[in-house]
Amino acid sequence: MSMIQAFSLLKDVKPYKQGWRVQVKLLHSWRQKTNYGGDTLEMIFTDETGVKIHCSARKTLIKKPESKIRLGERRLIDTFTVSHARGQYRPTDHTYKMSIIEDTSIDQNVVGQVSSLRNIQTVQVAGNDKKKIEFRLMDIKGQNIACCLWGKYAEQLEEHLQQTNNPNMVCMIRFAKIGFYRGDVQITNAFDSSLICFDPDLPECLALKNNMPNDEFALALTDTKNDKRPIKDQIDDWNDVGIKSISEIIMATQDEDCKIICSIESIDTDWSWFIFVHVSRNRCNKRCLRIKSKEGGNLPTNEKPLFWCTSCRVNTPTVTPQFKLHLIVKDDTSTFKLMLLDSVAKVVVGCDAKDIWDGSYEEIEDPDILPQAITDLVGKSICFGLTLGSENVKNGSDIFLVSQVWSGDNILQIESNSEPITHVSSASSIMSGGEVSLTEKSEANSSEGSSTPFSKRKEKDQVDQTSTSKKLCTKVVKMEKIKDDELNV
Repeated sequence: MSMIQAFSLLKDVKPYKQGWRVQVKLLHSWRQKTNYGGDTLEMIFTDETGVKIHCSARKTLIKKPESKIRLGERRLIDTFTVSHARGQYRPTDHTYKMSIIEDTSIDQNVVGQVSSLRNIQTVQVAGNDKKKIEFRLMDIKGQNIACCLWGKYAEQLEEHLQQTNNPNMVCMIRFAKIGFYRGDVQITNAFDSSLICFDPDLPECLALKNNMPNDEFALALTDTKNDKRPIKDQIDDWNDVGIKSISEIIMATQDEDCKIICSIESIDTDWSWFIFVHVSRNRCNKRCLRIKSKEGGNLPTNEKPLFWCTSCRVNTPTVTPQFKLHLIVKDDTSTFKLMLLDSVAKVVVGCDAKDIWDGSYEEIEDPDILPQAITDLVGKSICFGLTLGSENVKNGSDIFLVSQVWSGDNILQIESNSEPITHVSSASSIMSGGEVSLTEKSEANSSEGSSTPFSKRKEKDQVDQTSTSKKLCTKVVKMEKIKDDELNV
């Protein structure tokens, strides 16, 4: 008897890992075009507690949920990404949404009558002999799908055939894996986790034997056109950008760039503090997703796992960690969330992500365990340059992208009447800004969460700090002198 794996409730899934396993029922599905090209399949799932979540599958992965999930049926879904739920019209009130990936597996009871059964074969796999058998399963409507069983599963079918001498038995495969072979969809066993039964005494199997009609509905799909995604122009000079309070930013009604002076209240551990990116000759630097090993266990310490590059669409072992840090910050007016991508985050933290990474390629199991360099950020006061995009202003996203950083003495150079300036500690003057490139802004807003390099910040700010001819510095010094004279009087 196989061990039943535990699954999580939808209220508990968070973005810090992709190795979630949930049991859900499909409530609704539809086809939708995206701003960055290609169609997606959108789905609404609910669990046993009634919590609902939005799930998406991009064009190349639509066949996976389409062939395995039907309206009203419950399925176990294993391994998927979790990202922030964006959009002006969100279909559920869940903070996050699910995304189907290449490694996602869906527990489906594939039931059908065996047809086109071929002779069992013994083939060489990695230097070892392995049995395989190919056939097709036909449902009550006469539709059929290709199947291929390997190893012990092929032997089970062979043994059952010898005992019953019935090549047209009803077969049910649980925890099956869907793939593509010679342009055709094919069901196979998912290594050793699948279960196979012949002529089981189950309602769906009896219905097939008795030729009863099946009223299940497949996922509804419609064709749509591609569209291109607009991106915002890059700011020329952050010195021309004004300071706003958090409450003003939350209530913003148009796309803009602004500064915010605030203190870091905590690290948002719903998210992992880093992601793996592809290291390649063409400097891809896009997010990579871990591919599960065939055995489902941990790899030897001297062997790197394979990752799937979401941009190059290749398997690769050459990845490196990069910051994707989420902070909860506050000022005197309110609290909100910020996202710092790699080049900005390493300026704030004071090192590269690789320097504080523990070297493990395994998924984070306890997100509250953080490197000391990151926990030391809590309580610091910093000036952030923010980019308010349409995802914030129009679509209600409560996570704001940081494009620039100032701290300590640098903040005192900024002309502002904002009260939080008085709380800034000069001991934290370790930052110099790094402006986010157009490419990185675009990637930060995507569901993939990919990261790209930042452009270098000009040295102009350093000149501004020392030049006595600058209006800002002259004004500050003059005001301080007047106050001192008044005190002496």
